[in-house]
Amino acid sequence: MLTYKEESRMKEKVIGEALVRKYIRKKVRTMLHEHKKQQFLQETRLRKVIRKLLKEGDISDMHPHRSTGINVLEDVLKKMITTLRTDYKRMTTSKVQRESFRAHMISAVKKALAPALVNDTYLQGTSMLAEPPVPFETSDQKTYGKEEELVSEFRALEEADIEVDLEGEEEKKIPVEDDDVPDEVEQFSAELSDMDETGRNMAFTTFKKISQYILDAYDMLADVEDKKIFVDYLITNLKLYFDKFEDELQKEVTEPSTDQYDSMPK
Repeated sequence: MLTYKEESRMKEKVIGEALVRKYIRKKVRTMLHEHKKQQFLQETRLRKVIRKLLKEGDISDMHPHRSTGINVLEDVLKKMITTLRTDYKRMTTSKVQRESFRAHMISAVKKALAPALVNDTYLQGTSMLAEPPVPFETSDQKTYGKEEELVSEFRALEEADIEVDLEGEEEKKIPVEDDDVPDEVEQFSAELSDMDETGRNMAFTTFKKISQYILDAYDMLADVEDKKIFVDYLITNLKLYFDKFEDELQKEVTEPSTDQYDSMPK
């Protein structure tokens, strides 16, 4: 049978061991937590570096392309992609808004460039300053006859009865007052009027920010083939980048963990 003194020492020993175990568990937990925290910070810093590299590498080909049109397009994309990405990702209420934004942006770019491309293609190889045909200059007689023919045609046009179509008067009305001018936003890609208005409004604002980049770059090109390539690749790249922006929105960034941390009592 233990004496009172021996029993007290035994209790003190048990309590001491319990305190030591408690301290060790606490220390281990703190160390694991600190390790996990440092690991998380390192991974966060790494992700930031990777994002920066990806952002800088959106246009990855640093070497000139064999097409001047594509080289010019690369510069345009570098200027406008950040704006497109930022404005696209602001629409988080629904995907419908982003789909409307995408459709209106692509339509607006096509409408802005299509007329110029058609004209440039049609006028390729022609000149407003072309020399008159040789027969017109070969003799005074031929010159006089040609001039007389032109004068005759001009007088015939003057004397001709000009019929004025009075139908569709509203369509031909020239707006001179404020209430005559159609709303710019409503007219923006009017053929897509059934799509979400928030996406349309956002696209209207964004297009005003970047449209000058596109038009200036297009006007810089003189070769018709370069112009065609510029327009074709621009539309294609816009679609690809919108796909990329949507994928970025869908991805969820989850906090990394460890087996040790997950097994700890909460």
